[in-house]
Amino acid sequence: MSNKLTDNLSAKAIDITGDGASNIMDDKAPNSNNDRTANILYGKDVSEKIEKEISTKIANLNSQNITPKLAILRIGENPADIAYENAVIKRASKLGINTKQFTLDSDVAQAGVLDCIDEINKDDRIHGALIFRPFPKGFDDNLIRNRLAVSKDLDAITDEALARVFIRNAENYPCTAVACVELLKHYKIALSGRVVLVIGRSLVIGKPVSMLMQRENATVIMAHSKTTSEQLKKLSAASDIVIVATGKADTFGREYAQAGQIIIDVGMNRTDDGRLVGDVNFDELADVVEAITPVPKGVGNITTACLLKQLVEAAEKQIK
Repeated sequence: MSNKLTDNLSAKAIDITGDGASNIMDDKAPNSNNDRTANILYGKDVSEKIEKEISTKIANLNSQNITPKLAILRIGENPADIAYENAVIKRASKLGINTKQFTLDSDVAQAGVLDCIDEINKDDRIHGALIFRPFPKGFDDNLIRNRLAVSKDLDAITDEALARVFIRNAENYPCTAVACVELLKHYKIALSGRVVLVIGRSLVIGKPVSMLMQRENATVIMAHSKTTSEQLKKLSAASDIVIVATGKADTFGREYAQAGQIIIDVGMNRTDDGRLVGDVNFDELADVVEAITPVPKGVGNITTACLLKQLVEAAEKQIK
């Protein structure tokens, strides 16, 4: 592992990007204190840059009597899902994007979910959909995912959209995976020639982000739930950048981290006491690694912006 992952992260209290990103130590990380040495990689500047780009596109659509509209389908009351849904709705409203919520009880029949997706597909005023997963136990994930029209599949959950991700012919990529790349590029963290460890192999984030990292010429290592603790320590020791997508709070702690690493936490978990935390133990790592994303205020901000960007691009196709 290189001693210095990037020259852009060599200072803690200056504008390190040179392209409008603010001093990354100005904002406060979760439970921040002055003893931390890691750079905190906030998502705010990245998401604002993306939103600025799509605001012009939205104005152009409005001039042609088209208002981008997002469908949101959620089953049950998962706190993390609700938190993300609320963030999406708030951001969409700010940008002038309409939303339509399909909220179903956790005991809904599978047929009810399929009916909602059919309604989304038939409504020409809806340009894309955000569908929360996993589905309830016993549901046919493959059937439900592929019921969605590919043209409205903003997060690449259908088989056809996912296949395009892996053959580099995708119209839309899973938004969290795109957000990871956007964040690293914004902070000018080089990927070419770096070793990236991806922890998690789901089709939602793990596998797609590994493909995007390889597209940027990074060497990718993958770990997952069957990777032993000792194996993970060895894999992490060989890695420059670690992307953690385990889906469980605080699963990546000090015992796995290395000095000089950049840690990207894509997790979002609600604790029993109501706090929103990631998959990484932020407090343990913030005085060990070179840079780390917080939760909240990290990758999630960018994921939302990427989702809305892909929605607007889908709406633009109505006028092409």
